Amino acid sequence: MAGPPRIVSCEVLRNEIEAVLERDGRGIEVDFVDGALHDYPDRMRAALQERIDAVPGDCDIYLSCARCSNGTVGLRGGGHRLVLPAADDCISLVLGSRARYLEEHGAQPGTYYYTRGWIDFIDDPYKEYLKIVPKYGEEKAAYVARLIMEHYTRVAVIETPGVRGLHDKREYLETVSRFYDLPLERLTGSLRFLEKLVAGPHDDEFVVVEPGDVLDESRFWELAGA
Repeated sequence: MAGPPRIVSCEVLRNEIEAVLERDGRGIEVDFVDGALHDYPDRMRAALQERIDAVPGDCDIYLSCARCSNGTVGLRGGGHRLVLPAADDCISLVLGSRARYLEEHGAQPGTYYYTRGWIDFIDDPYKEYLKIVPKYGEEKAAYVARLIMEHYTRVAVIETPGVRGLHDKREYLETVSRFYDLPLERLTGSLRFLEKLVAGPHDDEFVVVEPGDVLDESRFWELAGA
């Protein structure tokens, strides 16, 4: 008999997945991978595969992440059944659905998104700017930093009811907004997608990799509007 499901999650989604599990109340075990790995798809894949291979038995493993620049493509379940959201990245997960993300993207394609997890666990362009100031000087570092963000038109902060808020990060976000001269807007997030990952049903909003199979890139080509 298969054991209880396990979750392997990107650390950027720690606050959201922990909120879902607190509501769910089943005490599902979670293993987090470094959120900074989203910039290095090969390393991300290796870290996820390591976590998957370390799970004993033949249980279902729910991946709290998405395609993530092909960071999940090529994953092997072995004796496990893998389930992950059929989405391009974790923005869909924190907004509640891929449809909601596509709606936001269609209206404002030049959006740089923030959640608490992205501030806590990864280096955004502003943090990278601060890192290079000592080496290049403020003027040159600022030029490079603003060049990276030149096609963005807003900063959007996703705050989800029931998830640790961003009150103590407000000053940082306002600093980012001023530095790039971009409007700062607030979006209401949703735990719906992650709740469905944990509790089901795993319908066409999810990619399911059966035991012994490999997650092929073509599975993501099938996404509507991919």
